[in-house]
Amino acid sequence: MMALGKIQLNLPSLDIIDTYIFQNKKVVHQAKPKKIAETASNNIQQKPQEKPQGSVNSENSLNPSDAIPRSNVEPSNNVQTTQPTILISKTNPFTRFINETMKFDIYWMGIYVGSAIVYVKGNENEITITSMVKSAGFISNFYYVNDRAESKIEDGKPTYFALVQNEGKYKGNKETIFDYNNKEIIFINNLKNNTTYHKNIDKMFMDVLSGFFYLRTLPIKLNEPVSLDIFDSNKFTTVQIQPIKEEKIELSDNKQIDAILIKPKLDTEGLFKRKGDILIWLSKDDKKIPLKIETRVPVGHVVAELKEYKNE
Repeated sequence: MMALGKIQLNLPSLDIIDTYIFQNKKVVHQAKPKKIAETASNNIQQKPQEKPQGSVNSENSLNPSDAIPRSNVEPSNNVQTTQPTILISKTNPFTRFINETMKFDIYWMGIYVGSAIVYVKGNENEITITSMVKSAGFISNFYYVNDRAESKIEDGKPTYFALVQNEGKYKGNKETIFDYNNKEIIFINNLKNNTTYHKNIDKMFMDVLSGFFYLRTLPIKLNEPVSLDIFDSNKFTTVQIQPIKEEKIELSDNKQIDAILIKPKLDTEGLFKRKGDILIWLSKDDKKIPLKIETRVPVGHVVAELKEYKNE
């Protein structure tokens, strides 16, 4: 329902927040995190289904490289040689978000259909951003949604991204390993049991979740588009973020907040299934809190509205 990409409830969607976050030699993962897809599996109650070969084992703690099947490996010649659109500084820009929690209510055509939560944990060196979207009880009888995305970041660089999706009949279980020490990005589709290696990566890419948070650290002004280099669902893309206008928006609690409306041009899947443009209202201050996210879905449109914000 939100995050920089898809909303069937996406937060950049969350779709917004849908809405936006990659040899035959052994993969070396520079991060120490436990397998995110393991956490995702433990926190998502999925309907029983046959476990595909090579999918993440939610009962055991695995390293990211353990999830890479040794069959169906697809080498990629997609080599990035140009300079990055935006470089990550040596300091960690994500530390400002540690202990941040955002809760959203999600509406479809004005009807309450679910909720989303996004939170950040970690320290100066390692940070985890988690996004979860769930459909409301009544709606779940017709269209069940239970999505979880997690992005691991070390020293300001993405190291691992996992996305587990249950949206109606659609299922997804994907992982990305950003191994910048070896200049490669590894994409794993667990349900299809295949792995793709992208080698000779010489510029910084982010997943859609870390990319959205990094956007919040940048100055955003009218008539000054911002670009972000994103790797999402086995695709490299440069996302253009266009500031549209400044305005006061009124949330359901009748609060009016100064905001800037932005429109990311995302041509990848993002965090949730969506169709059409994503609109994001950010608070017009240094925090750039996502106040509202709107996106089109196959039928109608979905709005995610901020209900609670904490940064302790």
